[in-house]
Amino acid sequence: MNFLGFELKRINPVLSEKKGFLNANFGGMVGRTPVNEKSVFGLSAYWAGVRRISESVAMLPVDVFKKVNGKRTMTDHPVEYLLNAESNYQTCAFDFTQILITSAINHGNGLAIIERDRFGTPTGLVNVSREICEPLKYDDELYWKVEVKEAANKQESLLVKDRDIINLRGFGSDPVIGLSAIQAHKQNLGLSIAAQDYGADFYNKGTRIDGYIEYAGVLKPETKDAINQQWTNNYGANGTRGTAILDAGSKYHRLGLPPQDAQFIETRKFQKNEIATILGIPSHMINEMDGATFSNIEHQSIEFVTYGIGSWIEKIEQEYRRKLLKESEKRNHYFKHNVDRLLRTDVKTKGEYYRLMTDIGAYTINDVLELEDRNSVQNGDERYVQINRIPIEQMAEYYKKDIPK
Repeated sequence: MNFLGFELKRINPVLSEKKGFLNANFGGMVGRTPVNEKSVFGLSAYWAGVRRISESVAMLPVDVFKKVNGKRTMTDHPVEYLLNAESNYQTCAFDFTQILITSAINHGNGLAIIERDRFGTPTGLVNVSREICEPLKYDDELYWKVEVKEAANKQESLLVKDRDIINLRGFGSDPVIGLSAIQAHKQNLGLSIAAQDYGADFYNKGTRIDGYIEYAGVLKPETKDAINQQWTNNYGANGTRGTAILDAGSKYHRLGLPPQDAQFIETRKFQKNEIATILGIPSHMINEMDGATFSNIEHQSIEFVTYGIGSWIEKIEQEYRRKLLKESEKRNHYFKHNVDRLLRTDVKTKGEYYRLMTDIGAYTINDVLELEDRNSVQNGDERYVQINRIPIEQMAEYYKKDIPK
């Protein structure tokens, strides 16, 4: 059968596992609380964390380098277009990477089928849901069973060789199957969902008291009801705001933050920190700002790049090298994400960095302009050093002039 441009084998039904067994392992129940991708995305902290990781990596340019005699040069490889512009006819490169990482976090594996031409060169990358893919051995070779629907909703099981599948594996000890963050931490996530649902139900029912009115003497029940109704109409949640006018002898007492409210807020903060720990990112990345300052946020942002998404970047680069390069290219070609976009700092610090790099001859003027997305200038490719800022190539002649004969 032809699928995505190349021939695939049908699976012998005897080899197929019980249908739907994978889906059951991507979540579960904690008490009466369902824990799955849909429910955990209802947690703003989890949504923000997964989005921050996947979109941060997706926004980084991916370059292909070739190393020859110890020197690396950037190459115009055909795969670069798939990774930076259009992965397939209906998916841009940003969306492709974002989906790949989100699936790896939530389901343990981010999968994509590699389309190739007759020469084996990749021509497209197509995301496939982890829920319709299952790894298995066939003729002593690793394949992926892919469930696809044909015309008239007919279900077909196809075999795709592992070398034709990008497999971004999540954390775990299995070399093929990664652990789903949702499954591995369903107790913590289930507690967060239950607490959020409880809080929403508690406040929706209006069971908190903002204040009370004190009257001298004893009021009849109908008088209390009338006063309460009038106050609610004038100053309640759906009423108009304004200045309250009270009868003589009455006082309004506003209550502070009730203990249950304070406890709920602390619980929410704890849940955010737990989710940040699960995802391996600093808490301020999901808007938990307790203890955060401008100075330590900058350092935490560097930690986010180094530890939060650094492992994902490394995994992607190595998997691309294994699957997207030809055998003749694997030894001297490699992929590299440009993380400078995430490490951009304030103008002053950046200016000092550029000055240092140009002073030691590491950057040219055009290198700096390129980093700032500006057009190059004439003679901007010369490298300078501090001694009167002359081209490096002229240093030998410069010193010869000062040597007495």
